[in-house]
This record gives sequence, C-alpha cells and structure tokens, in this order.
Amino acid sequence: MNETLTPDMSDHRPRMPCAAPRVLSVQSHVVHGYVGNRAAVFPLQLLGFEVDVINSVQFSCHTGYPAVCGQKLDGRDLEVLVDGLATNKVLDHTHLLTGYIGTVSFLRGVVRLLDMLPDSCRYICDPVLGDNGRLYTSEELVGVYREEVLPRVAMLTPNQFEAELLARCKIDSVQAAVSACEALHNLGPPTIVLTTLDTPDASNGGKSVAMMLSERGGAKWLLQLPFIEGGPFTGTGDLTAAMLLAWAHTHPHELPAALEKAGAVLQHVIKTTISLDNGKIMGAKVIPPELKIISCKRMIEEPPVAVRCQLVVPLSPAVRGVIVDAESFATQEPLRELLGRSEGADTNKRTCLNPSSPIRQIFGSACLERLEMRGVRIGLLQGHRPCASTRIVQFSELQRDTCVSVATPNAQPDNPHNLSPEQLCCSLWGLEPPAVLFVSDHTATLERARAAGSATVALLSESDGDVGSGSSQTIDLTALADFTVSSLDALRRLIPE
Repeated sequence: MNETLTPDMSDHRPRMPCAAPRVLSVQSHVVHGYVGNRAAVFPLQLLGFEVDVINSVQFSCHTGYPAVCGQKLDGRDLEVLVDGLATNKVLDHTHLLTGYIGTVSFLRGVVRLLDMLPDSCRYICDPVLGDNGRLYTSEELVGVYREEVLPRVAMLTPNQFEAELLARCKIDSVQAAVSACEALHNLGPPTIVLTTLDTPDASNGGKSVAMMLSERGGAKWLLQLPFIEGGPFTGTGDLTAAMLLAWAHTHPHELPAALEKAGAVLQHVIKTTISLDNGKIMGAKVIPPELKIISCKRMIEEPPVAVRCQLVVPLSPAVRGVIVDAESFATQEPLRELLGRSEGADTNKRTCLNPSSPIRQIFGSACLERLEMRGVRIGLLQGHRPCASTRIVQFSELQRDTCVSVATPNAQPDNPHNLSPEQLCCSLWGLEPPAVLFVSDHTATLERARAAGSATVALLSESDGDVGSGSSQTIDLTALADFTVSSLDALRRLIPE
C-alpha cells in the first residue's frame, strides 16, 4: 500500500454496538503451518466470531524452520491499516486479540488502536516475548508492555517465562505463581491466565501440564492436564489465547469453564497432531509437526471437558454436604421422575444408584464418583412454587445404595423451631452450615443459605453468555454466590481429588 489515507477522526467510533462478536486479531502470519493468526482465526470462526486480521509479520514458515523468509510490519505500517479501517468506520470490534509483535513502534501502535476501538471492546493480550528462559523479541518490549499496554488489558495470557518478565519475580512454586499474578493485577489486567506453569508442585513432577487462572479479588484456579509426549509444539499458545477469548465470551461469569474448555481443545489438537504427524528433520534441525487444527473441527466446536480446575486454596472447612435446589431442574425429565417417585416414599427404603438413575444423570457420573469418594452427602430441595410444599429429598451413604427420605419443614417433628429449609438440611445431617454447599438459580435460596452461613453456588445456564451476562437475574445471582457453575459436574472444582 503506497498511499496514506487521511481519515475523518472526529467520528470513528461506531454509533451502534455490533450484533455479533467481532475480533480484530493482530498477530504473526505464516504461509505454511499453524501459528499466530493461522492458529487463531479458523477456531474463532468455528465458534461464531467474525474475525478481521492484521499480520504483524508475514513469513513463509514459522521460525522453527531453517529459513526465515518474509516481511515485518512496523508502527507506520500498522497506522496506515488502522487509519483505513477508521475511515471506513469498521472499527466496531467486540474484542482485540494480540500475539507476536516484533517492534516497539508496532506495540505502541496497538495502544493507539485501542483508543479508536469502542470503549466496550475487550482486549485479550498474549504477550509473546519468549519461553524457556529465552527472549524472542527485544527486551525493550517488556517495559512497554508493563507501562503502556497492561493498564488497558482485560485478559492477559502469558506463559510462565513471560509472567516472570512482566511481574519481575521468579516463579518456582504454585504460591510464587499466585504472587506473580497479584503483581500483574496491580499493573492493570483484571483476569490473568498463566498458560504454562512448570513448577514441581503444579506439574506433579512432570506428569501434568498446568495452567493457572487468577481473577483480581477472586479465587485462584489450577488446571492440571495430562502430559502428552511428542512436543514441543509451535502455535499452541496462539490457539490457547484464541480459545480463552472465545469461551470467556460464552462463560463470562464462569471463567474456570473457559479455561477448562480451552484446555480440552488444546489437548485434543495435540493428540490428533501426534497421531497424524511425527514432524521431520531438515539438516540438523528437528521440525515439530504442524498443528492439525482442521482435523479437530468438531472438538473445537464442542470440547468435551474431562478435567476440571481445582481451587489453589481448598475450601475450609471441607465440603461435607451439597444441597441442590430441585427447582433449578424442575423441567428436566430425570428430576420429574425422581420427585414423582419420592411422593409418599418409604423413607427407610433403599434404591439402587444405577448408572441410568435420575440423580446420576443430573450430576454426572464423574461428579458423583468424586462426592462418593469424599463421603459428601447430597440433597435435593424443592419448594419455591407457592402451591408446592417444601420437601427435602436427602441422599446419604453414597455407596452402592441410596437412602431416601422426604421431609416437610413445617410438619417435620424434628423441626420445632420452624427452621428454614436450608437450616433444616444441615440440622438433619448434623453438619455445620459452612461445610454445606447450596446450589440454586434462585436468589431467595442463595440469600437464605448465605444467611445460614453456608457457601453458595449460583447455577447459570450453559448458554449464559453475551446475552445473559447483562441480565438483572444473572447479576443478582453472581452477586449472592461464592461460586458459579453451569452444570452440576462443575462442582468437582470445589471437591479436592
């Protein structure tokens, strides 16, 4: 492009928010292979994002190959492109995603770009500086990131080495990683994901690949995925940042779910890659296999989550009981069947907890197995409809059989003080309220549970993304909840392995 456009900068911001999520992705580009924009754009498009692309560099192949051929853009090149977008009034993006940036002038151009995007645009920054103790870029970029970029970032996704550079501290343990995240929060980003955490306590001595999620003022979460032989791979960080953007948009109030789904995508892509390609040797150089992203289309769209995050600092006291508001599942056939069976049920009768039982369908087998191993009791609470009596379907002894009992608080002989349903649950079990989790999508239940001293979990819809995130009901639920989940299987996060 030889001419410089002179845009009308007086009205460059869009007057109306765009209907669909749109990402402006500023990263490297390769003609062959899957790194940078090539690793990020297609997965984002699969998940329903419109993606506009600016290439910070254009190379024939990534730098792991013997020959590095192509062009690098500088700050002036970026300015010309951005001014053209502004002139045509198409800088209406919901997200900005940046990856590899090779020069200070280009990075400062990104800061200028942020001033031209809508105020609501979320900036997801992957500060590609280096890895394994080695810088890929000029050290001068570190200071620009710290002082000029990080104050504008919504989500920061550094690897461990980059986090150490930006936080100016050494990470040699999970607790040191927590301290580094706090230092980075102080620089601006409210959300930080360490995409690699290679410390002995995080990686289980090399058996796991660990990632950490930190929300400013909130909990810290550790995701430990099984280590897969065959690496290292190029482009995994670019893919991970894109997936974190996408799934955080879908689960804005449940960021652990976003990390879990991003991790699931990454694991599947790596497994598929090594099953199809062993890489190659060119001269004395070993070239790792290119990521097989196209072959993983279905798993990118619907990643199956096998591994859940865990709290870095477990709940204290440990969870010994879980009460789920039955009204949250009142329209689901398994629960209708269960509650129908419970009407007038013999409280001393034992029923087999078989693989197809309603309670197993609602909780999921993996979650129930975790609860069973820990001896955690489970209860279902019904009673929000004005015409319905309040009943507790209490499950204990989660072994082969399940003991079922039904209670109505106002008529229960053991309830002389007319306890609330939440207080009665704890009383029947002989448990102190702090050891019992209450799960509901009703504010009234969460309010009573919190007043009783129990931990609260808001149950949000799986589809509670950009549409539901602004609803008053969702805001009220998250304000009352200590944690949020979009499925009961996600309760595994709160029960240590």
